[in-house]
Amino acid sequence: MTQPAAARAARALRTHAPELADRPLRELGRGLDNTAFAVGELVLRVADGPDVQREAGLLEFLAPRLPLAVPVPVIADGDAGVLGYRLLPGRPLLGRTPAPGTATVLGRFLRALHATDPAAVRDFVDEDDADPAEWLADLDGPDELLRVVRSNVPRPSPLRVVAHADLGAEHLLADDTCVTGVLDWSDCVVTDPAVDLARLYRDFGPAFLAEVLQAYGGLPDAGPRIVFLARCAALEDLGYGLRTGRAEYAQAARRSFAWLFPA
Repeated sequence: MTQPAAARAARALRTHAPELADRPLRELGRGLDNTAFAVGELVLRVADGPDVQREAGLLEFLAPRLPLAVPVPVIADGDAGVLGYRLLPGRPLLGRTPAPGTATVLGRFLRALHATDPAAVRDFVDEDDADPAEWLADLDGPDELLRVVRSNVPRPSPLRVVAHADLGAEHLLADDTCVTGVLDWSDCVVTDPAVDLARLYRDFGPAFLAEVLQAYGGLPDAGPRIVFLARCAALEDLGYGLRTGRAEYAQAARRSFAWLFPA
């Protein structure tokens, strides 16, 4: 039987940072695949699926090449499924209004990330076939919204980039004036660049997306894919929020319906 996340975090702490082993674990948050704890200035993220050692290698490669901070691993315990890194400043943007200029910063960040040579990270990430129709599998939600999604499935794109692939507000750290970091790279994959832009559209709306794309340098013909993927991601977050009682996810998803599913 798999140990609870807190027990796995404590085990990794005893092994890799025994000087902190007697200090209490403070839960920072949890998602579908991960639970994060803090011990002083150290974050321990416990993963249910991905290989944390591959993710650690990816982060070590990307950290000096990106214009925003990412977690730099100090612990990568594959047996416990624990990735440890120093606490980054800022708070997640989920449920918050981004500061002016945030979209431009994120557009430049994505331009740098998507310019990464996929061959340089082939040991750390997989490639996804990026077929939008696959997002319909197990998708749930209000019938009238599902009908809209299923009736507007775009064609796949041949474009492939190194993508974060879960670039939602919950993984963007910010203080009151700027973005301070990008968390949770466990879903990073070589795929359609629209995947990263879709979650920014879902969480922050059309004007924000337009500013991101201007800083990014444009992405011709991606509009239908961005809209479709954003709609799917919003329905996924609605379902996650309702199943788990995480009201902030359900509320954010419903707020996004105003621009994703206009009357």
